[in-house]
Amino acid sequence: MIDLTAPQRQSPLAIVFLGLRIFRSLGIAQLVFVVLLIVRAPFGGPVVVVPFVFIVGFGGFSALAWWRYTFQLVDGEVVVTKGVIRVVRLNVPIERIQSIAIEQQLLHRITGLVRVTVDTAGTKDVEFAIDAIARPVAEELQRQAVTAVPAPRPTDGTLPPPVLAEDRVVFTHDRRRLLKMALTTSPLTGLLVLGPLFALGGDFFDRVRAGGPDNVTFHWWWLPIGAVVFVVFSLILNIVRVFLRDWQLTLRSSPTGLRRTSGLLSRTSTASSVDRIQMVTSAQNPLQRRAGLRSVGLTTVGQGDLSLGGCDDAQFATVATLAAVTPIDALQLDRRIHPAEVFLAVRNTSVFCLVLAGALFALTGWWSLLTLSAIPLVWVTKRVGVANFRWGLHDELASTTRVISSATQQALLHKTNTVDVTQSIFERRHGVAKLRLTTAAGAVTIGMIPIAEANAVRDTILHAVETDTRPWI
Repeated sequence: MIDLTAPQRQSPLAIVFLGLRIFRSLGIAQLVFVVLLIVRAPFGGPVVVVPFVFIVGFGGFSALAWWRYTFQLVDGEVVVTKGVIRVVRLNVPIERIQSIAIEQQLLHRITGLVRVTVDTAGTKDVEFAIDAIARPVAEELQRQAVTAVPAPRPTDGTLPPPVLAEDRVVFTHDRRRLLKMALTTSPLTGLLVLGPLFALGGDFFDRVRAGGPDNVTFHWWWLPIGAVVFVVFSLILNIVRVFLRDWQLTLRSSPTGLRRTSGLLSRTSTASSVDRIQMVTSAQNPLQRRAGLRSVGLTTVGQGDLSLGGCDDAQFATVATLAAVTPIDALQLDRRIHPAEVFLAVRNTSVFCLVLAGALFALTGWWSLLTLSAIPLVWVTKRVGVANFRWGLHDELASTTRVISSATQQALLHKTNTVDVTQSIFERRHGVAKLRLTTAAGAVTIGMIPIAEANAVRDTILHAVETDTRPWI
């Protein structure tokens, strides 16, 4: 076992990574100025050594930053010491760490090193990053920070050593599962081809209109062929993206934490304590529903969310149990919302469309009435959404909805930060209200429920917050 109580330094190769990070932080304008100064300036005589002085000084600064950067585990805290001109000492209690991510990008993989980022939710970005260390050291730091079970505190006030819990593999996505993931998710990477198409499209159509030297003429069947080529190319790009990002996607668990690893060229390992998970969500589009898959999200505070694509129903239930929430299928979600939600949405859309049609009438004439076609569309989608919306209150506030795609949300009551009951003028006239439970990493909103029911749910949530002794963050 690696002794992390002794100060640890990064690999000497971290000098390169530190230099690259400092170089990128200079900004594009400054980098362009430096490059032009070195390449095009009329160096002569003693001035010719200026670029070499700059390179040596830059390298020396990176080497000094590497030497001054140390980290260690002391009395249940991660202690980081860094700084070149001034010394900065950062103490991060283990129980405040939200997640630890181990990344191995291509350059790290070539050198056999990894990058570690620690998120405590104390800042917008990660708390600190270790640019280049050996994987065993990184994994030991991750294991001790996330899977450490605090031992009972003795009466003499001394800090006992943590008990480290071993993790186990919950599931691993194979190549077939990854292929299903790619074919059933939105091929967003296919949009990358739009840039070159827009850049070349103007010249292409100019040639078509002018006849061109090759007598290029437009044929109507180019449109369906082009659409098919675009869809196929987008799917291919999406398959490549999923295989690169989620190759050997594996979820591991211990009695206190969860760890997700994946990646082909760049390997990423993200771990978080179960107590840090604020919400469990899932989403399922029609293609995923047909394939029996869904995307699952374990939301934590900060940047370390554990997203798991391509999970089947059994894996979703297992993940929910590991995250200390009840599987959504085991909950009794029998409460509904008031159908006045449909009328409110149609009324607001109608007012907006009428105003927009009136504003466009002077420009487009009677064509402006086409904006009114949004009204029946909103009516249909909202009606289906209200009819399929279900929610329930147990140890957690949970909801499920389905229009075209379906989604679920679950938030444990004791992790509530605020709970609000609000009423608009319209809602007050109908005797309904909107309930919103907010956690440190998201919210669950239940709209258009009777005001008495909303107040009762609010009181139940507040009672759970006051009486539950489990940690909320």
